[in-house]
Amino acid sequence: MGIGVKVVPVKDGNPVVFGEFKSREARQTLGFYNHYDVQPPEPLDLWDFPPFEARVKDGKIFARGVDDNKGSLVARIEAVKALKAVYDGFPVNLKFFVEGEEEIGSPHLEYFVKENMDLLKADGYVWEGDGVDEQNRPNVSLGVKGILYLEFRAKGPKRDVHSSLAPIVPNPAWRLVWLLSSLKGADEKIRIPGWYDEVVTPTEKDIQLLKQAPFDEKADKEELGLTEYLGGVTGVEGQRVLRFSPTCNITGFEAGYTGPGSKTVLPSEAMVKVDFRLVEAQKPDVLFRRLKEYLYSQGFSDVAVIYHGGYEPAKTSPDDPFVIRILETAERVYGCKPVIWPTIAGTSPFYVIKNRMGIPVASVGGVGYPGSKVHAPNENVRIKDYVNSIKFTASLILSYRT
Repeated sequence: MGIGVKVVPVKDGNPVVFGEFKSREARQTLGFYNHYDVQPPEPLDLWDFPPFEARVKDGKIFARGVDDNKGSLVARIEAVKALKAVYDGFPVNLKFFVEGEEEIGSPHLEYFVKENMDLLKADGYVWEGDGVDEQNRPNVSLGVKGILYLEFRAKGPKRDVHSSLAPIVPNPAWRLVWLLSSLKGADEKIRIPGWYDEVVTPTEKDIQLLKQAPFDEKADKEELGLTEYLGGVTGVEGQRVLRFSPTCNITGFEAGYTGPGSKTVLPSEAMVKVDFRLVEAQKPDVLFRRLKEYLYSQGFSDVAVIYHGGYEPAKTSPDDPFVIRILETAERVYGCKPVIWPTIAGTSPFYVIKNRMGIPVASVGGVGYPGSKVHAPNENVRIKDYVNSIKFTASLILSYRT
């Protein structure tokens, strides 16, 4: 497409693919972040088509990664191709920042950005791309939560023993149960001292956006098989808690015998994995240090704590001129006002651009829809959404004309 390309090595990781299109008269630069890695395709028997042979059926494209995230990447490149066929030059410089480790937590991304700030510098970045909602309205996400992912391991006897020895042999599973109960109470509050010290509460504008954003709570509960959310929260308060509250979540627990029937055993080892979602201004390295100090003070120095990585949260102001440009473009292309989420409940490495470089970031213009089945068998996008993604990118580029 005439985009200059560099494949930049990343020590101990997958390379970054960097593309740049320079315009002689442009004074601003627009960046795009995407990733080329995908989730594994298993279970293969649940796919209607081979997962790495894109197939078209009923107006949809089926393939692993077609939504997350190759579809959005290709749509952006196709937008450049379409514009080049019509225009001599572009009103804005373009940069494409494509990494290969997003699906495993981008472990080398922060170091890469630190070492390549001049290469990546831009006036704003469009992230990998939210798609449309159930009513075909474009979603715009301006922030993400951070994450701290840990593993705890406890040891007891050197081998599994008969459970009749429980009165005299320490059980590592109980060590972890007691540790977990010290982390969070039944009130859902995290008990680690200082955990909430840096938390920034949502602004009035954030709450206003939550009130304006459509959300079918009844349908969501039915989909999850729930009669109510945790703590009975509902409406805007439910969305506030979801998007602006730190969390402590058990993701997996292993100990002893878990097969069919019974086996009276006291395990020799136990393991639990925990993720903490972080909100604006919380930093994973600071919280990790506080957690370790707390566990030591509570007598859990015998438990091994393994750090599996962390992201900072990040958030762009809805009043930022870059965001205003995006919202106006989305409304023009999709023919309706976009749904604006001040932050999402999930995590993405926004922070390497927003926090480290001070560049506004927004996720918008993606190819997905609620039925895309991201990370699942039969991942798909609708061709009409793919086309709109191309149109959005092209229109955003042209919006820089003075």
